[in-house]
Amino acid sequence: MTATLFSPYRLAETELANRIVVAPMCQYSAAEGVAGDWHSLHWGQMALSRAGLLMVEATGVSPEARITLGCLGLWNDAQEAAIAERLSRTRAVSDLVIGIQ
Repeated sequence: MTATLFSPYRLAETELANRIVVAPMCQYSAAEGVAGDWHSLHWGQMALSRAGLLMVEATGVSPEARITLGCLGLWNDAQEAAIAERLSRTRAVSDLVIGIQ
């Protein structure tokens, strides 16, 4: 029997190093929907897990789309910039694929 968990997997044009996925976790740690230092540490730690795919937590595209006031948002430039900066830091320590819920 061949183990496939650690074998590469292709999703359309994206190649995952393996079939392990870090599922999105609602962390309720954003202020005004903006990703902060906590996100840098959390995403960095998850990136070092050697999973094939990291799904970032549920992210509201409008204030009304959030589950709680602490949810991550992506409806203004400040939120976009904060996510981009934290993702850049995460990608500096790992080449895993990152998605967003």
